[in-house]
Amino acid sequence: MRFRVLGPVCLEPRTPSAPKQRAVLATLLVRAGAVVPAGALFDELWPDGPPRTAATTLQVYVSHLRKALTQGGHGRGPLETRPPGYLLRVEPGELDLRRFEELLSRGRAAFGAGDFAAASGALTEALALWRGPALSGVPQGEVLTAAAVRLDELRFEALELRIEADLRLGRHHEVTGELMELARAHPLREQLHCQLMEALRRAGRTTDALRAYRAVHRSLHDELGVTPGPALMRLHARVLSAHASEPVTAAGAAAPIGRLRAGSRRASGGPLPDVRASRAHRRSP
Repeated sequence: MRFRVLGPVCLEPRTPSAPKQRAVLATLLVRAGAVVPAGALFDELWPDGPPRTAATTLQVYVSHLRKALTQGGHGRGPLETRPPGYLLRVEPGELDLRRFEELLSRGRAAFGAGDFAAASGALTEALALWRGPALSGVPQGEVLTAAAVRLDELRFEALELRIEADLRLGRHHEVTGELMELARAHPLREQLHCQLMEALRRAGRTTDALRAYRAVHRSLHDELGVTPGPALMRLHARVLSAHASEPVTAAGAAAPIGRLRAGSRRASGGPLPDVRASRAHRRSP
């Protein structure tokens, strides 16, 4: 038995076809090992208020899930009735979310210990578990919407920490193309733009780094009415200083920033959601 929520909600070997039944499964999975009250499931399935038949309908959904989880309904399955609701037991290795959280924790610890190779490896493996936006393919109420936002933020954390580990390992050439693509897809994600500028600076492409700064500055101003945060501004000053000291030669002209470096590594697990930058900014005058 395998459960997947890092992308479309999936139960292997067979995913329930009814959308609300998948929503029940998803809600139980994001709280796997804990009792989910029936009232919370009512709210998730019927955000505008449960019908009079809600209790009976939920019991039907749970009955169908039990059959799917026990491959026919025979024997004691992982879905238990526990007042005031239901509990889904998940064994080690069955849920992609738990594996992702384990690898993310391992990557954080390795990075904190200065073992950047181990951090990059663990975080690369964690990101490979993703197949799209978290908890997709099911109707989402309050619980699943909040869970999806949390998981997508964890995905960004893993991605940005993996890139940072690669930069610490001197892999700026390898990550530049990936960062260009990510910066275009997420114009308000300041950390990604910092990392792109740093990769370009280390490669001696200060002109392209300055173009990258202008792009994020414009996006932040136009979309949010704010200026870049302190980290971006410090890096901008550093790049300006390096650029001013460079000799101007035709042979040393940088390649256009829009061109991706051949063979660059892409972020694992498909396109990331456009999560807005969470760092506080100074307001523009």
